[in-house]
Amino acid sequence: MLLVMVIGLLAPATVEASDPLTNYLPGWPQMTDIEAQSAVLMDADNGAILYSLDRDVVRYPASITKILTCLLVIENTTMTDTIVMSQEALDVAISGNSNINPVLGEEFTIEQALYMLMLKSANDVAVQLGIKVGGSVAGFADMMNERAAALGCQNTHFTNPSGLPDDNHYTTAYDMALIMQECMKNETFRMITATKNYTVPPTNKTSESRTYDNHNRLIDSSGEFFYTYCTGGKTGYTDAAGRTLVCAATKDNMSLIGVTMLSSSRQDFVDMVSLFEYGFNNFKKTEKKENDGSLISYDLPAGAEASFTEEPGGVLATGETVVNLIYDTKIKMGEKVIPPVVTDAPDNTGTTGNTGGSEPVGEGIQKAKLNKGVIIAIILMILAIVAIVLTFRAMSIDQKRREELRRKAARRRREEERRREEERERRRRSRAAGRSGANGDYDADRRSANRYDGYEQRGGNRYDGYDQRGAYREDGYDRRRANRDDRRDRRGPRR
Repeated sequence: MLLVMVIGLLAPATVEASDPLTNYLPGWPQMTDIEAQSAVLMDADNGAILYSLDRDVVRYPASITKILTCLLVIENTTMTDTIVMSQEALDVAISGNSNINPVLGEEFTIEQALYMLMLKSANDVAVQLGIKVGGSVAGFADMMNERAAALGCQNTHFTNPSGLPDDNHYTTAYDMALIMQECMKNETFRMITATKNYTVPPTNKTSESRTYDNHNRLIDSSGEFFYTYCTGGKTGYTDAAGRTLVCAATKDNMSLIGVTMLSSSRQDFVDMVSLFEYGFNNFKKTEKKENDGSLISYDLPAGAEASFTEEPGGVLATGETVVNLIYDTKIKMGEKVIPPVVTDAPDNTGTTGNTGGSEPVGEGIQKAKLNKGVIIAIILMILAIVAIVLTFRAMSIDQKRREELRRKAARRRREEERRREEERERRRRSRAAGRSGANGDYDADRRSANRYDGYEQRGGNRYDGYDQRGAYREDGYDRRRANRDDRRDRRGPRR
C-alpha cells in the first residue's frame, strides 16, 4: 500500500499515451487485476490508451502475428487468386504445430487460405501465403516490418508470417494494438475475423471438405466465453510466448482494441472481457472542434466534464505530429483527472522500429529488462528511504520510552522516600505520645482501684446486714420455740 501511494505521488501531472501504469494515475478509473503480464486497451477511433500494463515490454507474439499477415495478403492479392502448397510450407506442418496437413501441390484460393489462416491458425498456410506475396518468407517478413514501422510500432520485429518461435521475432502489447487498429479498418479482415466457422470444399488433391472453427471463443455464442460485443480477434500460443490474444469490440458509439500477452490459461478470454467492460463502463466520447470546424473525438472518464486547451507537442522522428490536449476535468468527488495525450494520424513519413532484422530479440528484451531494472532500482531506493525513516522513528520512540521509564522510576523513588518519611514521623509521634501517656495510666488505675474498693465496701456492708438480719430472725424463732416448750412443760400432760 505504501509503495502504491508513493508511485501515486510520483505520477506525472499530465498523462501521456506512453504511460504504462494507468491504474496508478490519480483519479483514473481502476481496472481489476488480470492474469496477463502485458495488456493494452485502446480506443480504435483515436488511439487513446484507456488501460495499459507493461505495454512496451518486449514479448513473443505467437499466432497473433497472423493478423498482419492477413492484412498484407488482403492488400496485395484478390480473393480469387490461388496458392499451391510447396514443400517449404509442408515442412512446418509437423506434430505440435497448428496446421491443415495439406498435400504437396494442393491448391487453395486466397479466400480459403485466409479463413484457414485466421480460424484454424494454420502455420503451413501462413508460410505459403508469405511466399505468394513476398516471394519468400524473408521477403514477406521485410514487408511486415516495413508496415509495422509505418504504423508507429517501435519495438517490433518479425521474421516469419506465422509467429512460430524465433529469437528475432518479437513485439509489444502496444504495437500489436496499433496493428489491430489498422486491421479493423479493412472490411474483408473484419468479415474473416468475425466468422465463427468456415468450410473448405474438396480440392484438387482431396475429395472431402474440411470445416474449421474459430479459436476465438469470444464470438462463439454457444460457448462459456461468449461476449456479445466482440467483433473479431486472434488467439496465439507457444511455450515461449504463453497465451496471447488480440480482439476488437464495439458498443454504442465506442470501438475498442484489447491485447493481452503472456497468459497461462484460458483466463485470457476472461481478462479480455474485463478490459472491454472496463472501457465501455468507465469512459465516454468527448469532442473538440478544430480550427477548420472539424470535430475530433477524445476519451474522458465517465462522470467528468472537460474544457480543452491545446499545447504544441512537436513532431516525432516518424513525422507524427503530437497534439497535447490538457483536460481541465472535474470528477463528481472533486478530484482532478488528466486523460491520456492523444496523437493525430501519422503522415507516413520517416520510419521507426526494426525493419532489417539486425536487432535480435535478446537485445530488445535486454532493453526491456534494463528499463525494468531502472524501475526496480527506484523502487528499492524508495523502500530503503522508507526503511531508514522507520528506523529513525523506531529509535525515537525507543528513546522516548526509555525517558518515560526513567521518569516513572524517579517518581517511584520519590514516592517511596515520602512513605518512609511519613513512617518515621508516625513512629516519632508514637514514641512521644507513649512518654506523655504514662502518668495518665497511673491515675486511671488509681481511680479504678478506688471504685473497686468502694464497691467491695458497699458489698460487704450489704452482706453483713443480711447476715445480721438472718441471725436476728433465727434467734427470735429459737426463743419463741423455747417459750412454747416451757409452757407445755408447766402445764403437764393432757388428760
